[in-house]
Amino acid sequence: MSIRMRIVQGRPQGQQLLFTRGEYLFGRGAECHVRPNSDWVSRQHCLLRVTSETASLRDLGSRNGTLVNGVRIVDECSLSPGDLIEVGPLVFEVQFDPNAPPLDLPVERTDETVRWGGATHETTNPGPLFPPEPPAQA
Repeated sequence: MSIRMRIVQGRPQGQQLLFTRGEYLFGRGAECHVRPNSDWVSRQHCLLRVTSETASLRDLGSRNGTLVNGVRIVDECSLSPGDLIEVGPLVFEVQFDPNAPPLDLPVERTDETVRWGGATHETTNPGPLFPPEPPAQA
């Protein structure tokens, strides 16, 4: 199974991230696969788990919490198509990918790489995945 998460609120709005089978850390830490640049996001904020049959999300004790459909999750939460996930200032819409590769093909992820919006994003890149918000105008 593969899922896509489309950013519906935050920057870069409309961008999609593709996740194949595996586990993906969201947070500001250098070890994370998805690294939003926001103080509202903990170093290790939440964990996305994609298996051959399901997708789930678990908060990792983040300061501001992880919300699914407006409800703060306290345990691991199964995801469904159309669910809205809030991580800091970002809101993602979950979409199950109907063109997922067959299970006998290698997954499209290594420990260092996540496919990101049709391009490959190297998580060893020291920069954040999402640029910071522009300063408020006076």
